[in-house]
Amino acid sequence: LPAVWQMKRKRDIRTRKVKKYKARLNIDGSRMKHGQHYDQTYAPVASWNSIRVMLAMVALNAWKTRQIDYVLAFPQAPVEREIFMEIPRGFRIEEGNTKDYVLQLHRNVYGQKQAGRVWNKYLTDILINKVGFKQSKVNECVFYKGRVMYVLYTDDSILAGPTDEEIDAVITDIQAANLDITIEGDLQDFLGVNIDRKEDGTIHL
Repeated sequence: LPAVWQMKRKRDIRTRKVKKYKARLNIDGSRMKHGQHYDQTYAPVASWNSIRVMLAMVALNAWKTRQIDYVLAFPQAPVEREIFMEIPRGFRIEEGNTKDYVLQLHRNVYGQKQAGRVWNKYLTDILINKVGFKQSKVNECVFYKGRVMYVLYTDDSILAGPTDEEIDAVITDIQAANLDITIEGDLQDFLGVNIDRKEDGTIHL
């Protein structure tokens, strides 16, 4: 399958200032054939109802929050099946023509039709069986560990709980499970929505 470069400018939600330039190498999922390159593609995400319930718990109980992001989330999971990709533009090989060679994927590269599903199944398995979370029976992207609540939307996550120590302990367990994350600090922006915690305890979206 062809390789595709994706270029992106990440902006601050309020100021619209560019805060990061990103380049990501994807595989061309538009060329993938059902039954040959993939079977199922559905991957769940947390609903805004679940996110609002968490924010209500935070407001009512004066809980602490923490936002975490998975670094290059999808490739943290191994590839689902054998797939090959053409040599990307901009790369050269020492001898011969780039058209004579292909790359074999070992990780779950962005662009595949099933990439979100493979990542979700991989992460859910680790969160439950290695980190020790319990999965909600109402929403499969909501998890609990002790008194800490965790909401997952693809690779963006919110943790909330009564104390910073309990949240930090859960984050340590996530890192110990060999998941590469960045800790974004207190909840501010989520899925393009600015979340402002007022001094009186209310939350403005």
